[in-house]
Amino acid sequence: MRSNKKESKGLVFGRWTFLLIIVGIFAVVVFTVYCCSAQKRINTKRAELAQLEAERDELIEENNELRAMKARGKDEENMERVAREKYGYIYPDERVYVISP
Repeated sequence: MRSNKKESKGLVFGRWTFLLIIVGIFAVVVFTVYCCSAQKRINTKRAELAQLEAERDELIEENNELRAMKARGKDEENMERVAREKYGYIYPDERVYVISP
């Protein structure tokens, strides 16, 4: 009779150990998936940051060019030409017609 009790205690311990191992494996898998997902988000944000920094640098360079042009004392006609050609600005009461071939 005693041997049956020992076997049943060993069997219960074995079940708890098996359950603990399964829970541990599940936790490791969930943690790994979470870390991979977080790393993917980090890489996406880094790429976005690099793109935004490049855009910022271009805008800073363009701003410096415009300031230099202004400092050189370009006449108003030249500034108007640049505004029209480069930025597509028009006067509020003006109509622009685009003729396409």
